Amino acid sequence: LFAEYAKGYQAHFGFSNEQLRQMFAKVSSKNHKNALLNPLAQMLLDISYEDILNMPDSKNPIIADPLRLFDCSLITDGAAAVVMTNIENARSIKHEIVEIAALESACDYLSLSKRPNYEFTAGKVAIKRAYEKAKITLNDIDFAEVHDCFTIAEILAYEALGITSDKEGYKALEEGIVYKDGKIPINLSGGLKAKGHPVGATGVSMAVIATRQLTGKALGFQLNNPKIGLTFNIGGSAASNFATVFKRIS
Repeated sequence: LFAEYAKGYQAHFGFSNEQLRQMFAKVSSKNHKNALLNPLAQMLLDISYEDILNMPDSKNPIIADPLRLFDCSLITDGAAAVVMTNIENARSIKHEIVEIAALESACDYLSLSKRPNYEFTAGKVAIKRAYEKAKITLNDIDFAEVHDCFTIAEILAYEALGITSDKEGYKALEEGIVYKDGKIPINLSGGLKAKGHPVGATGVSMAVIATRQLTGKALGFQLNNPKIGLTFNIGGSAASNFATVFKRIS
C-alpha cells in the first residue's frame, strides 16, 4: 500500500526513479544516524545515503516496487505507557508537567482507490486542527515524531505538517530543516525506521518520546530547552490520522 503511495507521488509530481531513490535514502540515513543516540533503538547504523544508494540489490532488494529494504521499518517487540492526570494533580506532586495541548484526528477511506495516493489528505486536516486547538503554528514546534513506517511516509509527513509545500518534501532534507540541528528536527529517536515499529505500542511510544524530550530525558538526541513537540501517528495506510501537540509548562 505504501508502495502505491510512492508510485502515486512519483507519477503526480513527475519525479524520476533516481530522484525518488535519493530522497528515500536520505530519510533512511537520517533516522539510522539519529538512532545511534537512542539506547532503546533496534537498528543502529552509521550509514550515509550514498552508502544506501550504492548497495547491491542483494543487500537492498525491492520489497514492493519502488520501495526497497532500507525504505521499510522494523516490526519490533516493545511496550510503552504514559500516566495522565490533570494539571492541578501534576503540580501537587511537583513533577515536570507536559500538557497535551491538542489531540486531533481525521479519517479517510480505507481503500486507496477512493482517495489521493500522493498525499496524506486526512493527515493534513488532523494536523491543521491540532495547530488551531493548541493555538500554535508550525514555527512554534521544536521537534516532531512522525510515523515513518516507510520512507515515503516521512516525506508525505513533511508536507502534511507544512514544513514544505506539496511536491517539495525533499527540500526539507536538502536544506537540513529536519536534521537534529535543523529548524524542525524530525524523528530524533530514530523513528519507526530505526528505533523500530512496535505496532500496537507505536502511538503511545511516540507520546513517551515527545514527553521525555520536553523534560530533558530524551531517548535520542536531546535538544536545548524544547518547549513544544508534535507527534503524527497513522493507521490503515493513513486512513486514520492522529496529531498531538505536547507543551512543557513547568
